Amino acid sequence: MFAENLKIARIIVHEVFERTDDRKLVPPLFSDQLEQLPAPAQLAFRSRITEALSAQAKSLEMPIFRQGPGSHLYNVCELIQANEERFIEISKSVATQLSEAQLHRGIPGGMLIVFDGTVGVSNSRFVGVIKAETQSAFRRRKAGEAVVSAVTEFLENVFLTPYTRLYKIALFVQTKAGKDNAEDWTALVFDSNISQSHRESAAQYFYEGFLGCSLPEDGAYETSRFFELTKEFVRKADLEVEHKRDIVDALFTFVKAEQAKTFTSDEFGEKYLPTELRDSFSEFLEGKRFPQRAVVRDTTLVASKLRRRRFRFGADIELSVTPEALHRGLATMRTAPARELGGTEDEVWTQVTIKRSMTEER
Repeated sequence: MFAENLKIARIIVHEVFERTDDRKLVPPLFSDQLEQLPAPAQLAFRSRITEALSAQAKSLEMPIFRQGPGSHLYNVCELIQANEERFIEISKSVATQLSEAQLHRGIPGGMLIVFDGTVGVSNSRFVGVIKAETQSAFRRRKAGEAVVSAVTEFLENVFLTPYTRLYKIALFVQTKAGKDNAEDWTALVFDSNISQSHRESAAQYFYEGFLGCSLPEDGAYETSRFFELTKEFVRKADLEVEHKRDIVDALFTFVKAEQAKTFTSDEFGEKYLPTELRDSFSEFLEGKRFPQRAVVRDTTLVASKLRRRRFRFGADIELSVTPEALHRGLATMRTAPARELGGTEDEVWTQVTIKRSMTEER
């Protein structure tokens, strides 16, 4: 793990702010000195970072797509080579970049910690940043024109408490000494809001706008997302129940049975969706930030859902059946007005026909 054997060299803390009501940028409040943490605070600081970045459910290794002047990677390369005075100045540029990336009024301010050191068994050099959304729990204090450092109070009372969850961490680890290209660095990003199954909960302004990173391509994850998003779209579509079920039947076949190693959402839309829904399907997936490129077909994460179909009829009745049984016609369903199915009411009923005798009750 990149977070093992973490050693901190330099730390500085700035404060960034939420934009004004008219979306104007509020300049960060800068510190002009490095922090000297007492031993207990430094130990707690390292432990919190290691714990966060080792939490696989909340941290992701992300590809770096932005480099060159003006990028976070460029600042990282400068920081790692800087003396103390230069480190302080470059870290201010990092705080300004974060403020600029926070484009929307609703993105809260907070403390930005910039730090460097070494990590891993080979003592690879790194630069880390932490944004902690402190809300009203902590604010830097000013005495006249001088910023009074209160980082120890912040670390001990806000960031290092077990109740602080709203924070983001990024470690850029140098994998090849003396190299400034994106492929010579590894970016490990932790966001307290995300999970492996809902990566889009990660704050895009932080990992993309600020860090210049992108979500990793992952066939199993993307196949699972396509499956769930398509079902959501069909569920909300203005279609007859029978037509919705036909499309979901096709979805199971498309994801599980087709042999091509990759697929695109457009392929499914063109093959199985009515013409009038194809554009709205594309717009829906785009709004959910599902990629338009080809995705590797990998059913690992969705395998259990592909084994059985489950249908609910009101709050009291459920039916579980394999997709193969539906495909072979061993179980059929027909939704129609009750009068067509032997009833007298005006409501809609569903007729289920199972071409097997009952063998047991569970």
